[in-house]
Formats: sequence, C-alpha cells, structure tokens
Amino acid sequence: MSSPAGPLDAGTLDAVATDLARAQLARGLSVQVVARGGSMWPFLLPGDVLTLAPPGRLTPGLVVWVDGPGTAFGVIHRVVACLPGRVLTKGDALPRSDGWVSRERVRARVAAVRRGEARFVPLRALPLVLSWLRGALAR
Repeated sequence: MSSPAGPLDAGTLDAVATDLARAQLARGLSVQVVARGGSMWPFLLPGDVLTLAPPGRLTPGLVVWVDGPGTAFGVIHRVVACLPGRVLTKGDALPRSDGWVSRERVRARVAAVRRGEARFVPLRALPLVLSWLRGALAR
C-alpha cells in the first residue's frame, strides 16, 4: 500500500496501527498485537500474539499496555502496585520498575497469549512474585 506521496515508512505504519488499537479499545473491543522485545521474558516472547482487551479494574499482577506519549506504542508490562489514579509497572525481565504512570495511560490488559498453536490466559500471582525477585536479585 502506498500513499500519493509515496510508500509509508515503518514508523508511520506503527503510529497508524497504534491509533487504530486505541480506537478499538475505546469502543470496548479487543485487538491483537505481536509482542516485540524481551522485557517480559519468559512470560512473553517476541512473536507471541497478544489479545488486548479494555483494562477494567487494575490489580497487581495484570499485564497491561501502557500507552506511550504521542504516537509511540509504549510498553506491555506487569502492574506491580496500584494507588488511586496511578499504577507502577515493570517488565518481568527488568531489574527496575517503569515508574508511576497515570491510570489513563493504561489502555488495555493482556487477556490471552498465543504462542504457535498454544493459547493461554495470563496468571497473576506467581509471575508477579518472580518479577519482584528478579528485580531484587539484579540489585
């Protein structure tokens, strides 16, 4: 697909896909995205197909999409703590948290993961404990 000005670059396509995902989720619909990066290893692997659904009630252990500023996609990380109006997220494989973000930036939760032919629903408690342990051991 190309526009009258020429082909779209990868950054523009990512921005369009992010905007479409935001719009679908705002309507209460789910979307699918492909995982990139290793910050949620071993829970999520690059190439996993994630079903994102509206976030609902946020609790520690949920894996959520935190929207980036502007058109950047942001991150898919685990909620490790909640305060009124804010959440603290962290990648399972990372030693430190992402810092506190406003509740409004949480666009979705990971409702299901497909890896090859296998499909599973995310667990909350055990991965949360393991995430904290990895962070503590890395210090």
